[in-house]
Amino acid sequence: MILINDLLIIMLLGITMIILYGIRSLIKSMNSFKVIKGFGNKKVTIIIPARNEENNIGKLLENLIKVNNKLNKIIIVNDRSTDNTEKIVKEFINIDKRIHLINIRNVSNDWVPKSFVLFEGMKYVDFKEAVLFLDADVKGDMQKIVDISSNIKEGQLYTFLPYFECDNFISKVSQSFLSAILLGYFGYDKTVNKKEDYGLMFGCCWSISPYTYYEIGGHASVKNDLVEDKNLATRAKQLGVDIIPIDGRNYIKTKSWNNSNDIKNLLSRIFFDYEKQLSSSYYVYLLALALFLFFYLPLGWIPLLILKQYFLFLLFFSAYLIENIFYYLGGLTNKIKLPYSIFYFIPAYYLITSMINVKNKGVKWKGELYKI
Repeated sequence: MILINDLLIIMLLGITMIILYGIRSLIKSMNSFKVIKGFGNKKVTIIIPARNEENNIGKLLENLIKVNNKLNKIIIVNDRSTDNTEKIVKEFINIDKRIHLINIRNVSNDWVPKSFVLFEGMKYVDFKEAVLFLDADVKGDMQKIVDISSNIKEGQLYTFLPYFECDNFISKVSQSFLSAILLGYFGYDKTVNKKEDYGLMFGCCWSISPYTYYEIGGHASVKNDLVEDKNLATRAKQLGVDIIPIDGRNYIKTKSWNNSNDIKNLLSRIFFDYEKQLSSSYYVYLLALALFLFFYLPLGWIPLLILKQYFLFLLFFSAYLIENIFYYLGGLTNKIKLPYSIFYFIPAYYLITSMINVKNKGVKWKGELYKI
């Protein structure tokens, strides 16, 4: 029994140290933003991938046509939409001649669709311009985003951190949890560190010059990746591109994950790229076990309190409290002030089960099934 207690104490201390490291890195990550003031000399072309975006594309175009002549072209790449996306875009073309529609009828078999349509869209960009990639569900101050993007220089990549709109309980819990994990262990502090190869980028809103885009291989270099944005940023970083994180939470909005299926889908795509590089499926289960202990062992304070094991209860509860602070800080990065973090065990469950399901069932994304 003493041996088991000692082992539990060692594991709790290890978990606590990892969490404290995450808190420190999260704070460093949020202090890594650069401020870009005013506007530069370049015109800007926007590329928007659209697949069944009839609920979003009209609102985005309404905002974009209000932007001054610093915005040169708006290229919508319609990826085989079966709804009214194409019709809505054509209506806006009659209003603003800067809008151009490209219809994609077929996607090459060895490409993930989003990377393919973005790469196709780049063929219509003038090399003297800056290119801004936007997802169709992005909202906010488009003039400011364009002005900032017009400052881009060769060898740079601007990545904007948006505000994620959370409409319900599960999205607020999951956003707090995932923001903490992402910014605490894979954040901008590592992206701006020249000694590390890793790069972080949110694909919903980022900017680059065409020369730099093609020098790093563009989306062709990540054509098989389901998390093309992060992998492209990492590749850019490794090739010497200066990735500049910009805090856009006050003027850029995009939807958070609205339900458990959206969250599982996101996590599955992330794990797919990781797991397909592993030599053995046993590593997946070992990592799942490690994460289970990391997320759930501190919850042992509940039965320990019932059993009146007060010394162990204090150790477990301390680890649990520190872990909750970590996820609460993650929520604060997205302006979530209420302590939804206390329910972190829900998205933790999604994370672990998604990891295992990827190995066994693959990932279904945008109507396509991908298997390892």
